[in-house]
Amino acid sequence: MKIIEKMAKILSLYSMDRTSLSISEVQEELGYPKSTVFRILNALEEFDYIERNNDTHRYSLGVNFFRLGSIVQSQLDFRHVAMPIMKKIVEETSETVELNIIDDLNRVCVEKVDSPQDVRNFVRIGERKPLHLGASGKVLIAFQKETDLEKILDNLAEQNSNIPIQALREELNQINERGFCVTKGERVPGSFAIAAPVFDQNKEMVASLTIAGPIQRLTPEHEDELVAKINEGARQISNSLGYFE
Repeated sequence: MKIIEKMAKILSLYSMDRTSLSISEVQEELGYPKSTVFRILNALEEFDYIERNNDTHRYSLGVNFFRLGSIVQSQLDFRHVAMPIMKKIVEETSETVELNIIDDLNRVCVEKVDSPQDVRNFVRIGERKPLHLGASGKVLIAFQKETDLEKILDNLAEQNSNIPIQALREELNQINERGFCVTKGERVPGSFAIAAPVFDQNKEMVASLTIAGPIQRLTPEHEDELVAKINEGARQISNSLGYFE
C-alpha cells in the first residue's frame, strides 16, 4: 500500500467522537507497523497537519486542517442561504431540519436547526451516515446524473453485497419522479425523515434538505403538511442559488 493511502487511512480514523489518537490505537485498528505509524504522524506534524501532546503522547488534528476546513466552509455558501429558511420551517413545524451533502458513499450533515421539543431527532454537524439508508441520503442519490448514479450503485454493491441494488434503483426512480422522499424507521427506529433536493444555478444538486422527528407525531395530515414545507423550503433555497425550472 502506498504511503499516501496509509496516511489517508490514519486521518480517516479521526471523528467528532474521537479527536485524538495514540500510535498504539492506530496500530491496533489498521495493523500498520509502529515504525510506519510513527513516521507518518511525524511527517504530518512537521507540516502542522497533526499536533502531538507531549504529556499524553496523543495526536490531534493541527492548524492546517483548520485552514483547509475554513476553505471548504467558505465554499458552502448554500448553508448561509439555507439557514433562515431552515429556521422558519422549524418555527412552523417544531421538528429538526438538516442540510446534507454527499461524500463518497456517505451523506454528511453540514447544517442543522434543532427542534425545540424534548423528544426530537438528533444529528451532529459533520456526522457521516450511510448514503443508501434514510430519506436524506436517498435523495442525494436519486437526483444524481445517470452516470454518477450508476457509479454510486456499483460502489454500494461492491462494498456491501447485502444491499438490494435493484430494489434500491427502483425506489430511487420513484423518488426522482415524486421530487421528494419519505422514510419511516428506516435508519433510526421510531423516527421519520422527509427530504427534498437543493439545486444550484447550474441545475446540479448540491444538497438535500430534510425534516425529521419521532414517528408518533407523524399523522397522515401532518405528513402532507411537512412534505409541502420541505419541498417549498428546498425550492426557495434553490431559487436563491440561481436555480429556476
